Amino acid sequence: MSSDLETFLYMVNIGDRLSVIVGLFIIILSTIGNFCNCFVFSMIPTLNKHPNSLFLIGSSIGSLFFINIGLISPIIRVLTGIDPNIRWLFWCKLSIWLSYSGGCLSFICSCFAALSQFLITSSNIQWQGLITWIRAQFMMLLTAIICLLIFIPLPIYYNHIPTSSTTISCATAHPVISLYSGYSIIVIFYFLPIIVISILFCLTWYNLKHNLRRHRQIDGAVTRMMLIQMSVLLISGIPTGGFLSYLLATQYYTKPLLRLAYEYIIILILLLFSFLTNGISFWVFIFASKTFRKNIKEFVSKWRLFKNRTRPL
Repeated sequence: MSSDLETFLYMVNIGDRLSVIVGLFIIILSTIGNFCNCFVFSMIPTLNKHPNSLFLIGSSIGSLFFINIGLISPIIRVLTGIDPNIRWLFWCKLSIWLSYSGGCLSFICSCFAALSQFLITSSNIQWQGLITWIRAQFMMLLTAIICLLIFIPLPIYYNHIPTSSTTISCATAHPVISLYSGYSIIVIFYFLPIIVISILFCLTWYNLKHNLRRHRQIDGAVTRMMLIQMSVLLISGIPTGGFLSYLLATQYYTKPLLRLAYEYIIILILLLFSFLTNGISFWVFIFASKTFRKNIKEFVSKWRLFKNRTRPL
């Protein structure tokens, strides 16, 4: 029993180190990438000529909240010994609300982006114009409001719950809310995007193969970038969603310490991988598409040329 406890504590220590090292790397990489996404898809004409760019920007904004708020508290806890969720009740409530809502916005906007890309590559002219700029803006606004409303029970029912005579945790004592928060993550963050993106991936791939000649080169390049990003989301979403389902199904089982330790390490690695794949779309686009890199270089060159011309003599 003593050996199992030592192994458990050792695994928890490894998990804390992973949270800090990998978590900081993900925050830095995803923050730069998400801001770059917002900039290039709003400022570069060749990349923002379709309403699809709005969904990519919305996904990046949601990703900023989802990743940064979701990872910063455990990193601060390990580095300083102070858990913001335990120290401040308002942060306990606000962080879980904004993190869940940001993730909801990010994943749903990714589904909208996949839908829009399928419609753009369709041979049906009416389908190509189905999502307009006005409709895309309305969809974005409505999605943001719905995501905030869906998770409004969390800040209401989450509180500082005593776990022993000396410790407390940021959690909910309401069993329905506990199940709601767990299953909402699985459905909205993983299963729904997996199903939608898988179907649209196949349909867009079919359109790309049969209708590429009808589109300009940039359309084909953007479509390929979207297909690669869809693949990345599926690679992380399927195992993470499956393992979270297993944890929810077995949460009331009595488990030995070693099993708890291994489950903790596995879900930590999967969640970190899920955070990473959610925040690296810009870097995926950069490395996967020569056309994407070319458009950014041309924009930067024109901006430098304009800056040099406007510089006072």
